[in-house]
Amino acid sequence: MFDYHVHTDFSADSNMPMAEACAAAVKKGIREIAFTEHLDVIYPDSELQWDFDYDDYIREIATLQAEYRGRLVLVRGVEVGLHPSGYEASCKFTEQGRFDFVLGSVHVVDDGDLHDGAFFQGKTCKEALTDYFIALNEQVKNYRHFNVVGHLDLIKRYVRYLNCQSRDINWKDYYDIIEDTLKELIHTGRGIEVNMSGYRYGLDCSLPDFDVICLYRQLGGEIITVGSDAHNTANIGLKLDEAMDLLRRAGFKYVTTFREQKPIFRSIER
Repeated sequence: MFDYHVHTDFSADSNMPMAEACAAAVKKGIREIAFTEHLDVIYPDSELQWDFDYDDYIREIATLQAEYRGRLVLVRGVEVGLHPSGYEASCKFTEQGRFDFVLGSVHVVDDGDLHDGAFFQGKTCKEALTDYFIALNEQVKNYRHFNVVGHLDLIKRYVRYLNCQSRDINWKDYYDIIEDTLKELIHTGRGIEVNMSGYRYGLDCSLPDFDVICLYRQLGGEIITVGSDAHNTANIGLKLDEAMDLLRRAGFKYVTTFREQKPIFRSIER
């Protein structure tokens, strides 16, 4: 198994030591783990520091790579928060580093945080969802310094702020924007992830869900990773077996891993 979305105490919202993450991954039979620590250059009104010391990060990975050689592959990753005002600084950080894998994710739209609900204030459900998917589309088109877009429909985790349930929303109403985003990713040699954090939020689905995974495949999408989005040892490897089943059902014969930001396609055929 490959877990390509894990946060340790190098990320502002995790207290998990990298060594404990490695031990948990080995125990759960994971072969490869990508530490995708947060880099959100723009995160309004947050008291947390959404970046990390690159040199300390690389040293810690090197130490653990030596310790776990032959048992676990550690991948140097980063999750970049996509925001127009942060493009230059984000690009500088990732280009100066030696990253194998760069996730690009939208956490903030119009300077409103999805997680704390600021983004949703004064919006109807339709307005919020439309604004989110348009923003994601624009970031994908305007910023190309990442390999895979993270949790494409992250907003599903937070529609509770709109006093509605994800299952009651007709997500196909937004497929025109989503399809255009997927086409842009495919055209520019980038991909999507299957993020299993939706199950932790009571959604009973991956992010994106099976229908969007199928749409991506039908459009010719090839690059696809799977990740738990773990911030603690209990969630490392969360439902990755189910993620592989989703890929197979959607018609994929492989899952993607990365070295030096170049995709490697790993067979998932039984």
